[in-house]
Amino acid sequence: MEGVKIHEHEETFGMKAIQPKGLYVLFLTEMWERFGYYTLTTILVLYLSQALHFSDDQSYLLFSALNAMMYLTPVAGGYIADRWLGYRQSIYCGGVLLLIGYLLAATSNLHLFYLGLGFLVLGNGLFKPNVSSIVGTLYGENDPRREGGFTLFYMGINVGALVPPLFTGWVVNHWGWHIAFIFAGIGMLISVVTLFAGRKILGVCGTMPETSTLRLSAFHRVRFYTWFIVAMVIALAVFEVVLYYPAQANWLLIIASFVILLFVLKMIFKNTTHWRNKMLASLILIVLSLMFWALYNQTFTSLMLFANRNLDLTLFGIPITPEFTQFYNSFFIIAISPLLSWLWVKLDPYHLNPSIPTKFAMGIGFMGVGFVILGVAATWFGHGGIISGWWLVLSYLSQTIGELVLSPIGLAMITVLSPKESVGTMMGVWFLTLAAAYAVSGELSLLASIPDKLNLTQSLAVYSHAFWLYGIMALILTLVSIALIPYLKKLSR
Repeated sequence: MEGVKIHEHEETFGMKAIQPKGLYVLFLTEMWERFGYYTLTTILVLYLSQALHFSDDQSYLLFSALNAMMYLTPVAGGYIADRWLGYRQSIYCGGVLLLIGYLLAATSNLHLFYLGLGFLVLGNGLFKPNVSSIVGTLYGENDPRREGGFTLFYMGINVGALVPPLFTGWVVNHWGWHIAFIFAGIGMLISVVTLFAGRKILGVCGTMPETSTLRLSAFHRVRFYTWFIVAMVIALAVFEVVLYYPAQANWLLIIASFVILLFVLKMIFKNTTHWRNKMLASLILIVLSLMFWALYNQTFTSLMLFANRNLDLTLFGIPITPEFTQFYNSFFIIAISPLLSWLWVKLDPYHLNPSIPTKFAMGIGFMGVGFVILGVAATWFGHGGIISGWWLVLSYLSQTIGELVLSPIGLAMITVLSPKESVGTMMGVWFLTLAAAYAVSGELSLLASIPDKLNLTQSLAVYSHAFWLYGIMALILTLVSIALIPYLKKLSR
């Protein structure tokens, strides 16, 4: 309710769609954290493939296992924030762990590199779900600015993602891989400092919940933090060991996701009928989004090595690096986000704003079209095993529209369809889907794995087959999503 008070002092419903000031603090916090993350993801598969000489399969599976684990831990991070720490304290803790992870990954020691990846998994669990959860507290019930605010917040994510592809290739070529990891750590440090500097603007949003036992006495605080530290040390050791076996890790993560899903279902059915139906609708949409994210994650694996091998690496006649191709997605998001944010608000008074289930179906459909475009290009427009880079630009445009329709709306959905005391946990479930999607993505990327001895024409044929399969999968799921729209609308009322 404190979030409602803040926004009521700033504007009246029906007036100009001015966003709460706290949104801009969180925008910058998330932007700099994403700068660090996307610096890592921009170079990681290439680093594994070229510097550590991993095979395509090994590179894809480790990348997927790492990111699956990074998006599995937010379930626990959201739960811890809801019950004990609050969103803001969880973010500080997660930010420090992420910073340590990036600095360890920058070392030349392989053991420390894997340990650093473990720190990234642990830190992301505490950081990632709770920034989005604070955004939800800035708005009152039925505030029409909510979806627009989450779309702008999502644009902040992609401002952070925009810059790394522009400079990491140059940094690696001139200074080496490890300096790029240090740049990721610098971004994380700025993120934590930004949130701390904006604490007065946020007021009480994201502070420790009133029901937290940590408010009771010093004894409760000492006991909690002791167990908290012990649990983190154990988790860190487990994460490091698991990452040495990424193929097995992906299957374990799929199983773990299923177990957590059962726990969440049990929690849902303890609610009143009103909230039970809403949360069930949210859960179905989250599950539907899994294939979307599994295909989206090809950006960092199969599409990255595809760009390195079979793409004409020029843009307007200017040479570019494979890392630069990840710029397209972020550029389109920044260009299109304000338009969609404005559009949803403008359509709402006329009852023309598509429902959340409809937007999910639209998002999955655009993703499918993006891969069909690449399938067409690789099948009929390759010359000597090379296709024009503009085909990838066009594909990313379609994928990005799908992402913008689905992802920020998904974040807003969690805060609308969940009771206040369960927002952090359900936000963690949203990221749990991303974990399962990364695990599935690792398996899907094997369809685009290229043996060492294939020439360019042969490798393009492998990619063509994979892209067609990706597109067909997404379009079939789009039809399923459309069929479920009436049922999901009924549950969401």
